[in-house]
Amino acid sequence: MPNSVTNIGVDAFNNCTGLISVTIPDSVTSIKQSAFEGCTNLASVTIPNSVTSIWWNAFKNCTGLISVKFESTIASKDFISSAFDGDLCAKYLAGGRGTYTTRNPGYHAVWTKQ
Repeated sequence: MPNSVTNIGVDAFNNCTGLISVTIPDSVTSIKQSAFEGCTNLASVTIPNSVTSIWWNAFKNCTGLISVKFESTIASKDFISSAFDGDLCAKYLAGGRGTYTTRNPGYHAVWTKQ
């Protein structure tokens, strides 16, 4: 993704099963709804400090996702609880920046801060 991108739009990478790892550029401030939904082979994501909002279903049904690194602080009103499968939103809002992992990816994922 080029550094000129400021937001990742609705359905931008929806069902892109070729994605394995994503490092979002520092220029991005928003990840819109369903941007990465259904990227079943996506295993890791790094969200930079520049991101201030993550919309609903942004990473929903990413059934291979086991690691998410948050370098940013996202307010609860701007981090929609359905953005990720499982309890990641709640864990992030309680624990803040850092890397979160799960051993049971998918709908019932239980996330732990590392």
